[in-house]
Amino acid sequence: MKKFNGDVVGNFNLGDEKHPSMAIYRSELHKVLHEYASLLEIPIEFSTSAVDYFETEDHGGVELADGRKPTADIVVAADGVGSKSWHLVGEKTAPISSGFILYRVTFPAAPELENSIIRKEFEGVGDRGILHAGPGAHMVTCLSGDKMCWMLTCKDDSDKGGESWSQSTSIDKALEATRGWEPFITEVVKATPGHTVLDWKLMWRDPQPRWVSPIGQEVQMGDSAHPFLPTSASGGTMAMEDAFSQAACLQIAGKKDACLATKVHNHLRFERVSSAQKMGFKNREVFHNTDWDVVAKNPEAMGKMVGDWVIYHDPEQYAYNSYESCADHILNGAPFEHRNAVPGYTYKPWTVKQLLEASDAGQPIVDEGVWNR
Repeated sequence: MKKFNGDVVGNFNLGDEKHPSMAIYRSELHKVLHEYASLLEIPIEFSTSAVDYFETEDHGGVELADGRKPTADIVVAADGVGSKSWHLVGEKTAPISSGFILYRVTFPAAPELENSIIRKEFEGVGDRGILHAGPGAHMVTCLSGDKMCWMLTCKDDSDKGGESWSQSTSIDKALEATRGWEPFITEVVKATPGHTVLDWKLMWRDPQPRWVSPIGQEVQMGDSAHPFLPTSASGGTMAMEDAFSQAACLQIAGKKDACLATKVHNHLRFERVSSAQKMGFKNREVFHNTDWDVVAKNPEAMGKMVGDWVIYHDPEQYAYNSYESCADHILNGAPFEHRNAVPGYTYKPWTVKQLLEASDAGQPIVDEGVWNR
């Protein structure tokens, strides 16, 4: 991690010997998961999309763009932000601008490493991710295998355009946002093939506590239920945790109580996930409004962007341990205490509007508990 001018804050690893971590691009992870599912002979189809979801007393179902309507005991809506399942589950909240935009791009690393300034940053370290924190912006640059990527989050001064994952723009805006930063940043941006990057307006949504349809035969997972800001560094983690948790709940419940299993899963997960969403906002505030005197005395105050409560949680085991007591809570109103979120923190509902207003007023978001250790 570095200050925007190149001063080193410190080197921070997400994992350790007991809990190793690995740098991998999302596309490579998808490939590995697909290959493993194929080995297990789990059928996977491509080239269609969900246009609607439905449920009856007997089953859940999804209507596909090609007209098919497959049904199952439980249907998982994992169709991302703007899921077509919201009319079954609850209120579809309107996206709210976070006030920031993210420029991102991935490209072959070899040509870029011919640049001596870029090459020097990665010599002798293999795969590496570097975060530069600057006034009002931050940038992450990664080298993994034969690919390089960079992602710049900065203020969005445009009121044009809405939510899009395919809009592109020139690198000129990124160069302007990082004017005065160390030469490495300038060279990485200028080396972008075609001088074009993805232009992603960072929209946000208020946490929605309900991810399950009334009967329980449809359940949302991942971004369908809880979209994240990139600064949480946990959106993909929470999506995979959803899958582990729901699978464990279904294994315990069996076919007879499958609908209860989706509701237990939802209750076990919501407060943890909502806290992780809020963590993304907290991280962005730290990166963009850094007190460098505090960081000089305690680099860990900035370097630990994802707390141990996120990294070392076992959602599968938590579901096994908590299923019966959570089911009793849902069915009979028995007391239930969550033990999978921020240590020392009592969950409090929050809205995007509240966080944005505090940020605009220069008020830090302060909560009790151990968020980043």
